[in-house]
Amino acid sequence: MAVLKVGDILDIFILRSKLHEGPLSIIFLAEDLLSRQQVVLKIPCSDVLNQPIILYHYQNEDRLSRILNHPGIIEYIHRQKSRQYLIMEYVKGKDLRSCIGKNRPLELNAALALMDQLCSVVAWLHERGIVHLDLKPENIICDSNSTIKVVDFGLASCRNLPDLLAMDLKNPLGTPWYIAPEQLLGERADPRCDIYTMGMLLYEMFTGRLPWPRTSKLRVARRRLGQDPAPPRYYNINIPPRIQSIILRAIARHADDRYGSVAELRHDLSQWRQHPVTEQGSICKLPPLWRRLLPKAGISLGSGKPPDPVKSIDKPQIIGALIDAPGSDNMLAEIKKQALIRSAEITLVHVIEEESDSHFRRYGITVEGEKLMARIEKAVQLFRRCSIDPSIRLVRGETVDILRQLCTDLDAELMVLAGSRKKQGILRSASVCHFLESNNPCRVVVAEESAFSPATGLAALQPEQLTAGQVLACDIFLVDLWYEHLHYHTDVIYRKLMYPDDNIVLSEKDCLFGRFLDSFAAETSWQEITSILTPIHKRFHQLADQMVEHCEHDPATIQNLYIHELLPLSCRLKNELARISLILRAHLDLPPPEVPFLTDNICPVTQKDLDCYGPLLRAFNLERDLCSLNLGKEESTPGRQSAENN
Repeated sequence: MAVLKVGDILDIFILRSKLHEGPLSIIFLAEDLLSRQQVVLKIPCSDVLNQPIILYHYQNEDRLSRILNHPGIIEYIHRQKSRQYLIMEYVKGKDLRSCIGKNRPLELNAALALMDQLCSVVAWLHERGIVHLDLKPENIICDSNSTIKVVDFGLASCRNLPDLLAMDLKNPLGTPWYIAPEQLLGERADPRCDIYTMGMLLYEMFTGRLPWPRTSKLRVARRRLGQDPAPPRYYNINIPPRIQSIILRAIARHADDRYGSVAELRHDLSQWRQHPVTEQGSICKLPPLWRRLLPKAGISLGSGKPPDPVKSIDKPQIIGALIDAPGSDNMLAEIKKQALIRSAEITLVHVIEEESDSHFRRYGITVEGEKLMARIEKAVQLFRRCSIDPSIRLVRGETVDILRQLCTDLDAELMVLAGSRKKQGILRSASVCHFLESNNPCRVVVAEESAFSPATGLAALQPEQLTAGQVLACDIFLVDLWYEHLHYHTDVIYRKLMYPDDNIVLSEKDCLFGRFLDSFAAETSWQEITSILTPIHKRFHQLADQMVEHCEHDPATIQNLYIHELLPLSCRLKNELARISLILRAHLDLPPPEVPFLTDNICPVTQKDLDCYGPLLRAFNLERDLCSLNLGKEESTPGRQSAENN
């Protein structure tokens, strides 16, 4: 993958400046070329073999971003993307780190006001089963009015989503000098972890420092499992004893000794003057040396059991493995077919084998990681083209053992493998595929290259010659055709809106739909199909020509054509593709499984509450963008402004 730099164009954004570059991601300030608004792009790094957390962090935040909607949380913007990155609103301000730190305590009322806002945000998250797990000054943005926005949900957990970070990453996650002691033991679901971190933020706000060393060394961080922190008044005698008692309760080593909810913490902070003065709140000295040297009983994971996950409708699980193998394209195609047939969820797995270290030393772990990231990008784009969002997992271990265990853990119906990465030896002893095929908890399929391509091969056959496998391949192609044509037209409109001076030639044979119809030009046996599709295809291009003609000066007309003609035409096309599927199946005694997309009588463009990706997401984006452009045009019209003024 090309390394992005300032001045590059990524989809509909131009990168204006680099805001931050860290080990996990690069953050750019960018301009939306359509709306001319500033946004922030967070682009994950590619060294995923050295640091698998890069991929997990991005994937986790991307999924959570779709359920985050609170004024105190950074707004995420969802668009079709050509690679993996996050789009966020741009907030003019600075992070809380610029306000607090070494010898820079905050004034009492300012600290309490900020914490009250944070309590509101975190309480909202906890009500929805989300635990942030990485609250720290760097992840809290303050604008000029001291209004906060919480950012960075890459490490968060959500009871409604599988916690892939907990499943696959063994080391404690989070900033060691802020996270709760039980997080060092692997706890990720208890909301009291966030309460601890909020107490640490209070500690730092009032003292300008933290009670624990700022080190990422795990052995140092683990000392707090048996040690209590120094009282805040040891560093700042001016802290009211009542405030100290609140802080010390929030950062108690044992989760059961902390506040049970953010609401309780918020109440005590707002009513701190009525809080009783306790011995713990009044202390301002360190414990005796002997007590500090002799650790107390270590902590265990809290007894408070997190709520059970909210159960959604169970979907079949399909696993795709060996995504770095030469035959991975065949594996991805087979998984897409199976996912569309079964309406299944997909998990793509890369196993990092210990024995491959010598190979990595030869070529460089980083380079191999970048190549793997490029393959993962390709796979994600393939599935999102059909509005499918695969889970990606990078697991270290022995390939056969890992894949068998995943089949069990996910209760998978099917595992699809690419060809083995190893050469077959005597008795096929080197073949991962052989071991999995012979003994695996779920059915295993080794993907092979298809000899039949409907886009070019259907016209050469007679309808009655089609096998069940070829008909199924045609069904998958028809699904692709619908999404591809949706993408084709939204792409044309976006290009014309952003670059009005470009000359866009809309030949009817430029798109996949047109080329498919053209392949039947000399064939009479497929006249029934061409007679169904040709009028729709011609009408699509008539609408595209009209919209391109009006793009520069008449957004209202484009909006009307798009919403009231092109989108309904897309629904009509879906219905006709379903009709064609029936025609292709008519001669078969044992037809293949049906593809729900072609039989459900539901058009995706009418379901605006879908959690969608790819061309379907772009279609919804374009509808909103055209509406915004039209409103902007109306508001800037002098006659309209005069009428409003009068």
